[in-house]
Amino acid sequence: MTIGERRKPARAVPNQQKVIAGIGCGSAATSSEIITLINACLAEAGLPPSALVAIASHQRKHDVQPLYAAAAHFDVPLRLLGDADLAPATPSPSVLAHIGLPAIAEAVAAAAGELLLGKRKSAHATCALAACGPDFDPAQFGSAALYPSSSAAIASSTLDTSRAGP
Repeated sequence: MTIGERRKPARAVPNQQKVIAGIGCGSAATSSEIITLINACLAEAGLPPSALVAIASHQRKHDVQPLYAAAAHFDVPLRLLGDADLAPATPSPSVLAHIGLPAIAEAVAAAAGELLLGKRKSAHATCALAACGPDFDPAQFGSAALYPSSSAAIASSTLDTSRAGP
């Protein structure tokens, strides 16, 4: 796992803090990569996995099976945000070049609350953590991600599962 060039330090947080993970990912990202990245970010922020209340990404990721698998792993909802819902974030030249938006992970996370941990990178994914306020309701954040029922999603799930081993 590598750290993004704009590394922001983790902010001290109380033990009962609830957070959202903003995720950006490429098509080669696997569920295990996303899960490992989220766990590493939570550990760096000094938070247990139980602090996570939702995973969120951009609405263009509505058919990315590894995001659904990561949300299921943590037993949290996957929420999707549109362009207008994203918070301002430090632009990433690679994200801007690939999708025409300045940032995903930090922009999605910051839409939920104050950034606790700036963008961290793995080979094919990015993750940022934000604090959720006491009245934060994941059901009211972005829109619900509906698991795609296409055969392509099933094939992707089967392929990801077959790589996981016994």
